[in-house]
Amino acid sequence: MIPGSRLRQTREVLGLTYRDVERASYLLAEKRGRSDFVIHISRLADIENHGATPSPHKIYSLAAIYHLNPIDVFEWYDIPIGMHFHDGAELGAPNTHLASPPMQLRLPVRFDPGFDPRRTELLSRMVEAWGELEALVFDGHHRHQYGYVGLDDRMMEPLLRPGSLVLVDPAAGPRRRMAQRIRAAYLLC
Repeated sequence: MIPGSRLRQTREVLGLTYRDVERASYLLAEKRGRSDFVIHISRLADIENHGATPSPHKIYSLAAIYHLNPIDVFEWYDIPIGMHFHDGAELGAPNTHLASPPMQLRLPVRFDPGFDPRRTELLSRMVEAWGELEALVFDGHHRHQYGYVGLDDRMMEPLLRPGSLVLVDPAAGPRRRMAQRIRAAYLLC
């Protein structure tokens, strides 16, 4: 369905008129201190009926007024906000820095009965069922693996504490793999 049509349909289900949306957007703009959040009636008509793409501020306003998740509305306009972590991971930066964490985490739901937290081994071998992180980080690509640093493994202390989850690139050389483990520790610990 066309994004503008989805927005119109949502507005109509909520029983809001163009004027109601404009009025609400003025209140939001006043609250946020930016006129960019205002949606004029003519602009709303263009968005709903002529395929105009709203600015990020207007998408936020519409999501707030319609009680929608703004991430979903961005995705209606083919802006994959939920993939920013994955896309950013593929676009490296030369210097170490803090990074935005993934929006969702995939967690182990059920461990293998033979799981021993004192041993270091690949997490993929210890987990029987997962929750959410892997799909976001890997997006179906199995280039990387998770690692679990065993509770008795103190080889990387203090950089990697026992019990840490790490992201490992098996194709990387030993020196590069060490740097990736350290970076992963900041992301996953």
